[in-house]
Amino acid sequence: MSPPLSIMIVEDERDLSHLYKLYLARLGIDSISFSNPLIALDHYQQNQGRYALTLLDWDLPAMNGLELANGIRKINSKVPILLLTGYYIKDMLLKDEFREAKISEILLKPIRLSDLGACIIKLCS
Repeated sequence: MSPPLSIMIVEDERDLSHLYKLYLARLGIDSISFSNPLIALDHYQQNQGRYALTLLDWDLPAMNGLELANGIRKINSKVPILLLTGYYIKDMLLKDEFREAKISEILLKPIRLSDLGACIIKLCS
């Protein structure tokens, strides 16, 4: 029997973070969440083999989700990264910083939980 799927969530809105965790638990997915991207990056560096996917909000304190994704990429070049945003970021998609982050998927907020779950399952299979 394989261990449960585990995901790291970085979302500064605690209500959303809690909602994501509850929904993922219903899907049988273990998760840990952080509101501070600097703490999340430090944790990821120490536990990189634990996570099948990272779910990052775009708008975070101290650094944005793309900067965090680039930090994660320096540690692990293969882990899927799912970026959540409420902003129109089409111009950002053309920048080198975005290409270097190798974002696996972008979901626009507000997000239906069923869409989030389907995307996670797709990225982790």
